[in-house]
Amino acid sequence: MRPGVGWIIAGVALLGAGVAVTFLSNAVVWYGAIVVGIIWIVRGVFRLSKAPPQD
Repeated sequence: MRPGVGWIIAGVALLGAGVAVTFLSNAVVWYGAIVVGIIWIVRGVFRLSKAPPQD
C-alpha cells in the first residue's frame, strides 16, 4: 500500500462516523471526529502526493 492511503481510509471512516453520529442524534454533534477526519484525509493526500512513483 502506498504511503498516505491508510491516512485517507482512516480519515474517511472517522469523517463518516462523525457525520453519522451527528445526523442520528438530536443532542450530539461530533465536531472533533469531523475535523480530525478532514485533517487525516488532507494529510494522507499530502503524503500520497509526496511519495515517489511506484513502478
